[in-house]
Amino acid sequence: MELAEQTQLTQQMISKLESGTSQSTSAIFAIAKSLDVSAHWLWLGKETSSSVPLFYDDKMVNEAWQSLSDQQRTHVCEYVIELSKVEATEED
Repeated sequence: MELAEQTQLTQQMISKLESGTSQSTSAIFAIAKSLDVSAHWLWLGKETSSSVPLFYDDKMVNEAWQSLSDQQRTHVCEYVIELSKVEATEED
């Protein structure tokens, strides 16, 4: 029950993840963050040698963001804003 409280997930959702009947990435992220492990590792049960992970956790995104110049950050933000406009239009 402690994990459910830490992650704000129901015990039922945690059970579904454990049994493989749910593949909720947001739940995987919540559990990984609570346990302080990689979401990628939690999902697959192992780290892979692939240079492109299947999941990007907060730490990875923060490290990548910190390595960018101000100009690169501006481009990323502009791109994300444009993507969100496209997504909003497609949902309407």
